[in-house]
Amino acid sequence: MKSSQRINKLIEILKDHPTIHITTLQKNTNTPISTLRRDLMILEQQHLIKREAGKIILLKQENIEYAWLYRENKNTLLKDKLCKTASNLIQNNNAIFIDSSTTCTKLATYLNNFSNLKIITNNLIVASQLQNHMNFSVFISVGLIKPYSQSVLDNEAIRFIHQFKTKYAFVSCSTIDLSGLYMADLLQAQVKREAIKQSEKTVALIDSSKFKNNQDFIKLCDLSDIDILITDKKITDTKFINFCKVHNIQIINS
Repeated sequence: MKSSQRINKLIEILKDHPTIHITTLQKNTNTPISTLRRDLMILEQQHLIKREAGKIILLKQENIEYAWLYRENKNTLLKDKLCKTASNLIQNNNAIFIDSSTTCTKLATYLNNFSNLKIITNNLIVASQLQNHMNFSVFISVGLIKPYSQSVLDNEAIRFIHQFKTKYAFVSCSTIDLSGLYMADLLQAQVKREAIKQSEKTVALIDSSKFKNNQDFIKLCDLSDIDILITDKKITDTKFINFCKVHNIQIINS
């Protein structure tokens, strides 16, 4: 089993049993104790758990960004659908920004038929996947790599992105409501905010599970700051729909 799959399984068990003894956790996962301890160390470094006298305790999760290992395998089919739909907006010769969300990074797999794209990103996975494409110019932001995030995040990254003007900024978020788009990580929000400022149009790829009253306290942008919203289910909230109409926000269902 891959590390990401083991991490996912651990978190799901801990959601059902917020306090559990390590021996019980080992039996439930059927994982060698040395491997389990390495996985728990990753979760502890991400401040998702604490270890205390042989017990594993799940910490309260409001406003904490989950590690990439956990997020990358959540709602995978939905993310693919959103990115496939988003790729229909792109044309040859476009300059685009792709953020470091596990949603938008899947957009890289739908770019092979385009030519002469200029791609700006702060995500290591996107840059790695596209670096050998002869028809693309790939720019990755400089700065500090945040552990377990696959992201370059600091003031240097923001200054780097400021140098570019793009046709589209493809972004995602943790939650969305009428008041705006929200994140659980300040640095992620700051980098995306700069990309939004530097783009002609902002495209938000947001699956239906993220439509809820604000559960994250860091505001990425106002709802009116996006131009296109791509989601997987028809929106039924009339206030939300009317707001989008007034502010010329195009809603696309994948």
